Amino acid sequence: MAVAATMPPGTYVIAADTMVVGPAGPLGKPGTRERAREMLANLRGKRHTVLTGVCALRAQSEDEALGVSRSAVKMNQFSDADLDTYVASGEPLDRAGAYAIQGGGGDFVEAVAGRVDTVVGLDVGLALRLLGEIGYPDPLPKATDVSLMASRQRRPMSALRSPTRV
Repeated sequence: MAVAATMPPGTYVIAADTMVVGPAGPLGKPGTRERAREMLANLRGKRHTVLTGVCALRAQSEDEALGVSRSAVKMNQFSDADLDTYVASGEPLDRAGAYAIQGGGGDFVEAVAGRVDTVVGLDVGLALRLLGEIGYPDPLPKATDVSLMASRQRRPMSALRSPTRV
């Protein structure tokens, strides 16, 4: 709402946030390498839930729509060496659940039930639906459900997973 208040009237604003709910409850952003390692070790080989909340609103109006998307993620049995390499990259430190499926953390994911973009942090189909609800003019683009996991080739952790990667 604070961002929308600074925008010209009629500007459409989308906001989203993601929460990972592990076997022991909600997981935030780890902040430290030690906490990231602990969180990922607790997710190893287990299923967890990812929730992404989306808000669409029109600046300087009462038009607002909210929604939540849910996906289930199954982590594989990754090695301690791969875990240490990933944590050392720094990527998990500011990620809900200590991993980024679109980055190096994707190597730890065995399967996703639901939308992968929910796990990334923005369910595009939900965002488009919410924009339509608050009057975004047609034609809205169509969100496609392309599986990002099916064609993904597994590869070992590599230099591409270094802290300098953006």
